Amino acid sequence: MKTQDPFATFRSWERAVDGTFHRFDSAATNLETTLPSWIPKPVFRGVNRTLKLLESRWIVAFLLFFLLASSRAVHWLANPQFYIEDGQEFYLSAFNEGLHSISREYASYYHVVPRILSLVAAALPLRYGPLALEVAALCVQAGVSAFLLSRRMAKQIPSKLVRFGLAFFVIADPNSTELFANVSHSQWYLGILSLAILFSAPGRRVLSTLSDGVLLLLTGLTGPFAPVMAIFGWSHFRQLRSRWLVLTVATLTAAVTAASMIQHPRTGIADDAGATFLYRILTNQILYGTLRGFHYAYHTVSDPMFNLREFGCAIFGVAVIVAGIWKAPSFIRALGWLGLYCLVTSLLSGASWNLLGCPGVGERYFLYLDIVFVYGLFALSQQARSALIRWGFRGLLLVMAVAIVQEWVYDPPFSRFDFAPQIAGYDKLRPGESMEVLTPIDRKSPSVYWTITVPK
Repeated sequence: MKTQDPFATFRSWERAVDGTFHRFDSAATNLETTLPSWIPKPVFRGVNRTLKLLESRWIVAFLLFFLLASSRAVHWLANPQFYIEDGQEFYLSAFNEGLHSISREYASYYHVVPRILSLVAAALPLRYGPLALEVAALCVQAGVSAFLLSRRMAKQIPSKLVRFGLAFFVIADPNSTELFANVSHSQWYLGILSLAILFSAPGRRVLSTLSDGVLLLLTGLTGPFAPVMAIFGWSHFRQLRSRWLVLTVATLTAAVTAASMIQHPRTGIADDAGATFLYRILTNQILYGTLRGFHYAYHTVSDPMFNLREFGCAIFGVAVIVAGIWKAPSFIRALGWLGLYCLVTSLLSGASWNLLGCPGVGERYFLYLDIVFVYGLFALSQQARSALIRWGFRGLLLVMAVAIVQEWVYDPPFSRFDFAPQIAGYDKLRPGESMEVLTPIDRKSPSVYWTITVPK
């Protein structure tokens, strides 16, 4: 008697599914081949000429990105406020201490660039202080994007279109509400600039080399990133051995920053630390926040217990990041390691892991991983073996594009704060007198604020 194959049905299903997959995959490949022919050639030429202009004219690119960033912060520019530490720590220190405030340590490290910008703002009348700091922060963001698009980054990222996409995402990140228009968090954009300077092609003129050294000195003494920068620099010594000035500056700033962090430690593990909160952080801050935007992630209900959906999303996000940096240029790989450094240090800073998993809180710690995640999506959309998989990742990029449009202008914040009436009587104060000013901490909650005392 002939033995019947118990798996025959399953094998027939497998053959049917495999055949269907290959037919759809072949159709997707054909679509990739024919799609470029649908775009008129004048459009290609126009885009290419525009990108050539932007990559060769830094000031033009800067103005473009500044306008884009300002359009996202239109509500904040219309009602400027001292947001978070902008007033309490930076402006007030510059106002009271002058140049001595530059050497002031805060949160275990130095903040030279925000303090210099605060000195400029403090030199203006008090009523212009918040607006000056917001504009300065937007200038920092636009300057970083313009540098990423410049020709000096062409060896790292040859495609002008990819460089523009990377620079544009720095402005358009749909999960960046706390990073916008404040000098307190401008250090996170300056961290990107530090890496870009480190791995960029050297300028052709001596002045460019000197400006690189000065910029790296200022950014190296702003934030906790200098030790990591020095490690990246020396680990790529063969690639960077002609950049002796930036390597020297990176090493010196790393020593100063490390000494400050050791002298003023800020470490500890929160009582609520746990694996559940860790994968929730990865899911909300990287996957949901980047693909669907701040508001979607903010209104997503979190399960206090183990959640298979969130766990799977976290694994997917980590896999995309790993795949993105596997064969990425040195700059992207370094950005990924810097993002991991920021993630780990945030978890070891004593901050609540549950709070870090809430969108709108601690977004700055995950900015670098967000960028690498998007780069990973793009790389997989171009390099995956199957056309269907490539189109799947392109679909995710399209979802992110929709989120960028939806989140372009964040909700008007600071509804209960109005700076102008608060300081209306400042000019009438006598020397030695002071007045109290309310400054917001949370753009989503008007009930959370600090009170700063401004002396006459």
